[in-house]
Amino acid sequence: VNNKKPKKGGAYFCSYDGPGKATVFFTGNSFALRQLLGLRESLKGKYKKIYYAAREACLAFESFNDGYDKYWQCDEIRNKTVQFLEKFKPDFLIITQKLSGNDKFKKEITMEKARNDSTTLILADYLKQFSPFVKRIFIIEPHPTLSYNPATSLAKQISQGKSIDDYYVEIDKLRKEVDPGWFRILAAMETCPKCVPISIRDAYCKNDKCPVYEEKTKLSLFCDNAHLSPHGVEKMVPLLKSHFSKALTELNLN
Repeated sequence: VNNKKPKKGGAYFCSYDGPGKATVFFTGNSFALRQLLGLRESLKGKYKKIYYAAREACLAFESFNDGYDKYWQCDEIRNKTVQFLEKFKPDFLIITQKLSGNDKFKKEITMEKARNDSTTLILADYLKQFSPFVKRIFIIEPHPTLSYNPATSLAKQISQGKSIDDYYVEIDKLRKEVDPGWFRILAAMETCPKCVPISIRDAYCKNDKCPVYEEKTKLSLFCDNAHLSPHGVEKMVPLLKSHFSKALTELNLN
């Protein structure tokens, strides 16, 4: 936007060309980096250009980054999301990011109360700012994080011939971590005609358990305690493809 290159080592600004019609802007924090390949796979053959911009820890709703440690350099991207959108005018804005690390998204809340929550109102204002420059806004539901690294823990258990049946996230833990932020996002999107939420938990959870490994291969769905592995991302691709395909058809971009 202003030809200023990012300083932080964890910042990513790049683009990808494709044979399709759709222009896409993909953003978020470190969740976006880990999910980029899955996003490209879900839009394979359909995009003309994907613009990708992400920075570790920093949210696309930039005022919520206030108070973050200077180490993350979130101030460097303040107001950049809307500036990027105004410049590129993409068909799709797609956002994926961890919310539970931010104090504004930690307090438990019901959907009913979320509609009048102060954080929700700020989110709704951001979506209102973004909307004039895009045709659809997709926000992907955050996945839960863990207190250990499943990849190394599973490898150790399997190498020792031990059971991995207990390696899962309980649905109540997922709800406690994810729902406070997700409910506020969902409530904010209710007043945004161009907005489409993408819930992913059903791709990972059965009944009250969400295994951290792929059932057939036993490969970890996480690359560390906080991010999905390529195998984990692959599980959300059918969901993404379904939502994107519907929008592409509606917008005559197929």
